Amino acid sequence: MVLFGGQAHQLLSARAAPATPLEQLLSRHPPVAGVHHVGGRGALSRLVCGKFAVEGEQGIRMLRGLPSLVYLGRDKRASLPALRTLLDALAHEAASSAPGAATAAARITEALFVQVLRSLLLDAGQDAPGWLAGLREPRLAEALHLLHMDPARAWSVEELASRVGMSRTRFALLFQERIGQPPVAYLAQLRLELVAQRLRNGEESIAEIAHAVGFESQSGLSRAFRRRFGQTPSDFRRAARGPLDEAREVMAEKA
Repeated sequence: MVLFGGQAHQLLSARAAPATPLEQLLSRHPPVAGVHHVGGRGALSRLVCGKFAVEGEQGIRMLRGLPSLVYLGRDKRASLPALRTLLDALAHEAASSAPGAATAAARITEALFVQVLRSLLLDAGQDAPGWLAGLREPRLAEALHLLHMDPARAWSVEELASRVGMSRTRFALLFQERIGQPPVAYLAQLRLELVAQRLRNGEESIAEIAHAVGFESQSGLSRAFRRRFGQTPSDFRRAARGPLDEAREVMAEKA
């Protein structure tokens, strides 16, 4: 089971069963060899918990395109033979004190994430508009790949349609239907997300970022960025970096 929204939840053996906060269970039952043993005389169950973390606007948008809850029941698990192996390996590394266990567990968690996405892509019943629905259509998947590989290119709907072997009208309609917005709007949003990521993590000037992601001018970037994020790129960078980094910049300027 995966909760992509990170929402609070309860796991119960029966609807009427009382729920005990996880923090209380963990404090009452210290781990033995990295495993907490809890419960009574019922059937034995093993619970392995973990989390995925995403950064930046692209990561947040990716999560918005996923169902809030994904349950991989027995039938779905049968279509993903690697899932059981990964879960067993994750449980082993989580309980291990061997060098590198935490790093191995992190890599296994990433592989589990891929398995969950694969399950969603194979599930034709998940038809809400978004990037996931777009990936189920091979021609749209190719178009998304083109946009993400070269977002600075002056893509037109005509060129994208030609590259994936579709008419302009059919491509535009299918893109809107499956992804939920026109191709040009998707590209504009992608560019702004890349700008926010570079402002947060990089040292490039705003003019350099504008050129790198496909804006014709710094002023054009600033106007679009303010409409999307409600503040200028400079204000966004200062807020994202916090007072410590801002103080370092001031010190560097003085030096």
